[in-house]
Amino acid sequence: MSLPARSSIAAKVPRSTAVTLLCLLPALVGAAPRFSVAGLSPSNEVRLRTSTAHLETVLRVDLLPSDTAPDAGAETPRVTVLVDPLLAADGSQVPVSVRVGTAEGAVEVPISARQPVTVTLSADLPSAGDFHGRVVLLADGVRETTPLVVQRMAVAPTVQFYPVAPARGWTLGPFSGKATVRLTFRETSGVGGAVGPAAVVLLDRKAGGAGDGAAPVQAQDAKWSFRGPDGQPQGPGKEGVFQLPAQGTGLLSLDVDDLPESGEYTGTVRLLVPEGAAVEQAFTVWVKTPAMFGAFLIFLGVATSAAVRFYVQRVRPRVNLRSRAEAARQKLQSLVPARPLEREATVAASLRRQVDALLADIQRPLSGLVVQDSVLALFEARLQLFSLWSVLLRQLEGLKGVALLDAERKLKAVESLLQNDQATSADFSEQAQMLRTLDLEAVARAVLESRLSELEQQSRTLSSQRGDDPVSRRLQGELPLYVLRARQQLPGPDLEASRRLVETAREAFLEILLADLEDALTSKELPGGFTQEEWAALRLRVGEQLARARSRMHASVDEAFLYYQSAYTLYLRELVDNLEEAMTQLQAQAGGGINAQDAWRTEVDERLAAARAHLDQGESNLAAPEYRAAREDFARHVTLPPPPVAMGGRAALESLPTAVTVDPFSLPAPQSPPPTLPGGPASGNLSPLPPTSTKASTDVLVNLDWIPLPRSRDLWKVELAVLGMMSVIAVLLGLQVLDVFAPTWGGSGAWMTAFLWGFGLHQVGNATFDGLWGMVSRLEK
Repeated sequence: MSLPARSSIAAKVPRSTAVTLLCLLPALVGAAPRFSVAGLSPSNEVRLRTSTAHLETVLRVDLLPSDTAPDAGAETPRVTVLVDPLLAADGSQVPVSVRVGTAEGAVEVPISARQPVTVTLSADLPSAGDFHGRVVLLADGVRETTPLVVQRMAVAPTVQFYPVAPARGWTLGPFSGKATVRLTFRETSGVGGAVGPAAVVLLDRKAGGAGDGAAPVQAQDAKWSFRGPDGQPQGPGKEGVFQLPAQGTGLLSLDVDDLPESGEYTGTVRLLVPEGAAVEQAFTVWVKTPAMFGAFLIFLGVATSAAVRFYVQRVRPRVNLRSRAEAARQKLQSLVPARPLEREATVAASLRRQVDALLADIQRPLSGLVVQDSVLALFEARLQLFSLWSVLLRQLEGLKGVALLDAERKLKAVESLLQNDQATSADFSEQAQMLRTLDLEAVARAVLESRLSELEQQSRTLSSQRGDDPVSRRLQGELPLYVLRARQQLPGPDLEASRRLVETAREAFLEILLADLEDALTSKELPGGFTQEEWAALRLRVGEQLARARSRMHASVDEAFLYYQSAYTLYLRELVDNLEEAMTQLQAQAGGGINAQDAWRTEVDERLAAARAHLDQGESNLAAPEYRAAREDFARHVTLPPPPVAMGGRAALESLPTAVTVDPFSLPAPQSPPPTLPGGPASGNLSPLPPTSTKASTDVLVNLDWIPLPRSRDLWKVELAVLGMMSVIAVLLGLQVLDVFAPTWGGSGAWMTAFLWGFGLHQVGNATFDGLWGMVSRLEK
């Protein structure tokens, strides 16, 4: 803006003077006066507000003080105030009249710090809204602009809603009922005018989602419509606009339909005011499933529970009995050969009549005779005994030339028992056990013979591995005596005595092994490489396994031998680890080099590796010779210092702490009986109290003797009537506990809960329901 001024000055003065002025121009520009319009907003703009179409206001223009001292001979600054036309929101322009004092239009007037300039603006605003313009100040070639914003406020009625009561609706699957929300409002500013239309801007389900399977419902998912005060439908456009008098009231009815799920719906209604701001009001709609449908679901659950209980207790057991009886009949037919013996055919015919009678009883109607499971189990035991008896009978027929009087007498007793209808299951079990033992003695003797052979083989192998040491001498001197006595007794008639002698020989073999390991642990010299703490810990762990082995030796030699193997493997593994550490230390002291003179070290390492491999495979008997050879080779080439004396001996090994469990599978020791009460009997059984009097209850029963006892064929009617009454009670209880009468009850989750409650598989709070039969059982108690 300063370029024209400089060009005009340059035209009137010589070139040298122009150059001087151009040099002084920045100073002149910096010294130009500055102006300000009073009443600026924080955003440095003039904002005016009016509620009428005609705008007339006064602006004041101030001269800002300068930083330099004023020159006494300087002229008074003059300013020209201009206002651009106002621009409306639709792009139209509104002219603005400017009056400075009494002069109209753009007039240059003097201005000073003590004498501001007053400007009167006037304009006619066509409609409500915001109008934007500029105030332009011109002075000595300086142009300053200030934004001007004029807002015309619309005068419109003010609407306020009254509190809205929740509306109620119902839904049941694809069917639903209409809920009507009554929206009452009034005008509060004393200005009447047009209001409307109304619309629903939000409608969400307050309770829903993962809880009961219902997703949030948006406004477009449901159907809604408005009705005016006269009850006529209102459309979304101009049809929904109506006049509201000043200080008057209005009524809108909102009909909501097709809500998919039960629950509490919250929504918002927006009522438009054409000349003012829209008003919103929240409302609530409660949608529920009819209580009769909930009662039906509970009754359906009760009836289903009764049907399942009836099937489980009455139908399925009889079906299973029938299947078992038919299987028994087929088995009987398979046991009888094509050409049975006379005695065999007689017994088979008797059994066939019995199973046919059972099938006939099982096939009767449900109200008839109920066949107990024990009856069929008795017949199955009889059939099993018949199968054993039939096989032995045919074997006996094949040995006619041998005098088997005892076996013949036993089979005759079994034949009589099979045809005896008064026989019990215990009789059948006893005779079946007797028949099974007729051929078991030969098998038992063969087993005992194999155990003796295995024991001798183990003794010979161990003696060859150990060489000439105390264990080998005991195996060769003591054990053969036990084996000889067992072999002499084995052919005898007393099989139990033979078994005891075989077990005694095995116990003697295990005793030799246990004693050898205990002697190794109770050595007075501490093994090389072990500290007192390490040796004590090893003795404790191995001693626990040995104690368990000794405790189980007389009960089960096989189990005791497993404990011994565990102890021996643990002991041998520690020795191998110790010797490997010694070899490692020796290698470090030698500087890591191995020459021809140290070839024994390689052999020791190979033996230790072989021993560890056998231990990993559970072959401790093969690992022991390898370790023993490696240890002897190590002792020949390495001189060790005298070992310290080991702490404790055999007495310390045998005195294990009481916390050690000798047998983890054994039952706890029986506790001592509690002391008897003073004056009571020594056995601890007190005399029973005399029974209480039952005279009152007897009188009541006597008074009810006039009630006739129902006949057997009519008993199902009585039971059905009782179940009906109990079903009604169960439904009433479910309606109360499940809160079916709540305004928002319903939904798929609530329906399932009602059904499961009636079925007896659901709990609500602390209230439980065990089904119809559970209620009957509770009343019986």
